[in-house]
Amino acid sequence: MKRGMLFALLVSVALVGSAGAGDDGVCTLTAADLLANAKLSFWNFDQTGTTPSTARALANRSCYSEAAAATENFMLLHAPLKNGERIILLFHEGQYRAMAGEEHVAAMLIAASKDLGQKPSDPLDWNTYVDGTWAFLTNDRSMLDAASEKLSAERGRGNIMNARVLHGLQACFGHPYKEAYSSKCFTH
Repeated sequence: MKRGMLFALLVSVALVGSAGAGDDGVCTLTAADLLANAKLSFWNFDQTGTTPSTARALANRSCYSEAAAATENFMLLHAPLKNGERIILLFHEGQYRAMAGEEHVAAMLIAASKDLGQKPSDPLDWNTYVDGTWAFLTNDRSMLDAASEKLSAERGRGNIMNARVLHGLQACFGHPYKEAYSSKCFTH
C-alpha cells in the first residue's frame, strides 16, 4: 500500500512538472517537498504556509497547479485529518484548480467539500457558500444568485465574508474564476 502511495506521489510530481509560472524555480515542487508537507500540521500547511512548498505559499506565488498537487498529496499522505480539515482542503484544491483554468475538475472538488453534517443552527452556512461557488464554476447564474441572496441574509462574520465573495462572483459572472475571485470584482 505504501509503495502505491509513493508511486502516486511521484507521478503527481512528474505531472506538475513545467506547469508553473516560469523556469526560475518559483513553482518547483519535488517529491521531497511533498513528503515534508505531509509532516506539517493542517494549519501550517493550509492556513499559514510555513514553508515554500505548502499549498498556501505556492498559491501566493500564483503556482496554482502546484498548490493543487500539494493539497492532493497532503490529503493522501497526512493522517489523520479531521472532517472539517478535509472539507477545507477539498475546497481549496478546487479553488487552486479553478485558478489554473480547470473549472470542471474544480467544480467536482468544490461539490465534494459540502459539509454533510451541517445543521441549520450552525453559525457558518458553509454549504450555501459551496453551492454558490459551484454554481459559478458551472455557469449556473440562477443558482449563484439564490446562494448569494441566502448567504447575504445570514448573520456572522464568516457568512458576511463568504457572501462578499459570492457578490464578486456575480459581478464578474462569465469571467475566469481567477479574475472573478480577485478584489477588482468585490464591489462591496
